[in-house]
Formats: sequence, C-alpha cells, structure tokens
Amino acid sequence: MASMTVTRIPFCLRGLDGEVIVEHGINDDPARWGFGESVLGEAYPSKMALGFPVMQASVAYEGVGYGAYMGWIQVVRYQLHDKNEQVIVFDVAPQISDTDVPYFAFGVRPTIFDAPGFTEQEVTWDADTFLVHSPDGVITREVNAIRGFKWGYRVLSGEVEVLPVMPSQESDWDRNLRDLQGRYPTWEFGSSWT
Repeated sequence: MASMTVTRIPFCLRGLDGEVIVEHGINDDPARWGFGESVLGEAYPSKMALGFPVMQASVAYEGVGYGAYMGWIQVVRYQLHDKNEQVIVFDVAPQISDTDVPYFAFGVRPTIFDAPGFTEQEVTWDADTFLVHSPDGVITREVNAIRGFKWGYRVLSGEVEVLPVMPSQESDWDRNLRDLQGRYPTWEFGSSWT
C-alpha cells in the first residue's frame, strides 16, 4: 500500500480545541478500500479507482456529547475536458441522495472517507470538504463551517495526477454558499468560520 500523507488542521469550537486529521494518498489497492467484489460490487470495479486519490479525515476534539456533534459537507466540481460545462455535486451517501440532508457524514466527531474513480480520459475533479456544526447541536438546520480542506485530481490523456490536500480558507466556504443554499433551501448556512 502506498504511504499516506497526514495533514493536521487545528480549530477551536465552543472554547475547546480540536483538530482535523486528513490522511491522503494514491489508491494502489482499490479492493482494500472497498472497490470491486469486496464491497461495492461489479458496478464499481477495482480498476476504476486505481491510481486515483484516497482520503480519510477524522476529528480530534475535547468536547463530548451533543457538543461534539458535527458534520462533513463535501462539494465536488468536475469538468470533462471535451465539454464546456462544470458539474457541481453535493457528495452524500447514495442512500440519502434524494433527501434534504447536506451531510456526507454526521455524528459525534465524525469521520469522512472518499476514494473517487473516473472512467473518462480527460477530467478535472476538485473537492471542497468542510467540517461543520450547528450552534445548537442537533436542534435546527443551521450550519456553520469550522474548518475545511481542498483536494482533487486531474486526468490528462488517461494519466492521473493526484493533487495535495490544502487547508481551506474562509473564502472557499463563502464561494460554495450560493450553491449550498440553492440545493438545500430549508437549511441556513452561516457565512463565516467559527
């Protein structure tokens, strides 16, 4: 298995310290990560993800209980190079994709995992991944960003280039607000880091 790089992004929430821990690398063993018959089945063969990135982000945080409930929101933008159109995807589990829930993952100090794959020969794929929270824990549909990171890949002539993880800036969250509000109109997305 290829080595994973680790990026640590500190934060403070409700007066307590925390840290986002992002592990990221090149997927040289898709079956290990669930592709093919091992988990996802024939619709997602192992070769589909070979050489693409694999990412897992976890949360270390001093808070407990309802005060430690957080979510992950991931907005993906990709463009096929032979088309002049950008596609925006709000990355959620397929089981809840038709619901009005923006979370990729949610819970007490949640973990997010993603291992994309693509069959196109020319594509640009960028993800903005944000750790978020509701100021009142789990009561309302109000969401504020805590911290985030950017990652992705490029495929040129069938060759995959995995991009490094970069901590997000507040402007990255702000850039996604209009799209989030358009897709999830019953939710309120705050415009600033906590």
